[in-house]
Amino acid sequence: MYDTMLSYVKNYLKNNNGEESSIGSFPFRKRSDHIERVYMWADRLIESELHIDKDAILTSAIFHDVGYALSSDNSNHALHSAVICEKYLNENGYDKEFINFVTYLVRNHSNKKLMTIKDTPLELIILMEADILDETGAMSVVWDCMMEGSQEIQTFHKTFNHILNYSYKYLNANPMVTDKAKNYWREKQNLMKEFIKQLSFDLGIDNGCFYVEELK
Repeated sequence: MYDTMLSYVKNYLKNNNGEESSIGSFPFRKRSDHIERVYMWADRLIESELHIDKDAILTSAIFHDVGYALSSDNSNHALHSAVICEKYLNENGYDKEFINFVTYLVRNHSNKKLMTIKDTPLELIILMEADILDETGAMSVVWDCMMEGSQEIQTFHKTFNHILNYSYKYLNANPMVTDKAKNYWREKQNLMKEFIKQLSFDLGIDNGCFYVEELK
């Protein structure tokens, strides 16, 4: 079931020029790859959860960003994604209640402020956690390095500063809600702390060890 959905979403993005929507100068990033990884993260997060609609979470993870195929900016992609998702589920005979819940998840996944609201459904929390967990930590460092490698001027110190100001700072606070997601985030924080510490030492940057105390 999920493989079929993923295939549909990939083809939809490809056929509607959605793979690189809003990605700009990062050709190594593909929207469908991000979707697959968010699905992967969601699958990891639901493993130990008992009282949730796991099918709704995994389905919404697959469809959450397909709307980039119809959206020229970030502001409307979630709404477009929900429309595409609803059409697919209706055409494939899914229950109306399931469709309504999944499209609710897709439609609201970008509103990360809902993670701080007590009554937000756990399914939406997990979808948003999975979305945030992708392209952070080690993967974000690789992204920073690939981007710096495409620049006309390339130096280790310049790349260090870029990592510090993007990948490292993004991990400053832990926005996760579920225990499992919090643990994954802490692992990413610990990796970044050690990476910055080691790289600053290798480059002879005296204030490098100061930065590793900022993450919390």
